[in-house]
Amino acid sequence: MYLGTICFYLYDDLFTVGSGSAPQALKAIDKIRRGFIWRGRRDVRGGHCLVAWPKVTKPCFLGGLGISHFQFLGWALRMRWLWLQKTEPKKAWAFLSIKVAPQVKAFFAAAVVTVVGNGKNTLFWTDRWMDGQSLEHTLPSLFGIVTARGRGRTVAEALHNRRWISDLRGALTVDVIFEYIKLWDLLENFELQPTVDDTHIWQFSTSGSFTTKSAYETLFTGAIHFSHWEIIWQS
Repeated sequence: MYLGTICFYLYDDLFTVGSGSAPQALKAIDKIRRGFIWRGRRDVRGGHCLVAWPKVTKPCFLGGLGISHFQFLGWALRMRWLWLQKTEPKKAWAFLSIKVAPQVKAFFAAAVVTVVGNGKNTLFWTDRWMDGQSLEHTLPSLFGIVTARGRGRTVAEALHNRRWISDLRGALTVDVIFEYIKLWDLLENFELQPTVDDTHIWQFSTSGSFTTKSAYETLFTGAIHFSHWEIIWQS
């Protein structure tokens, strides 16, 4: 276990600084882990492995051996930083730039639903606050002509003096006009609550709060659940 922990932090450091050798480092670390599991030594050949490595790194309840999948674990840990940045915006470190892979950002965006209060900590276009969906998803043509600066505005900023309108730049096609009118309808009866903070809900835990464990396990979505795993591991 300690070897796995040390190897993970080594890989995590490489990934964080953006080294091009990170994939090779991960491959080398997994080779050591495979050798330790199947032969009790550093080197191992393909014929020594009794179970395919992707199967080994699945959680036990999915039929795996519960060995950590380092890439998924790294993604889950980075999602925690995104969650803290979203839920604790007043912390000093919340203003620091966090380097995450595009797929991590996409997964996090799909996993968090927001209930808007004062709108100060919710992105107008990209967060899922309008009927559980993001405006980027429901109004793709309109989103396509939003300026880069406009895409970073919060709900409070965008609604102030209808600033979201001035952030639109580009050709007014039929689809854009249709979605523009639709957005007016969606915002017609919407009101901010100045004394209430925005609430962010993590969809993959019963409490609604983020946990690294829930994020890590959700990354295996689509794998078949192995119903008898507890009986086997108890024996």
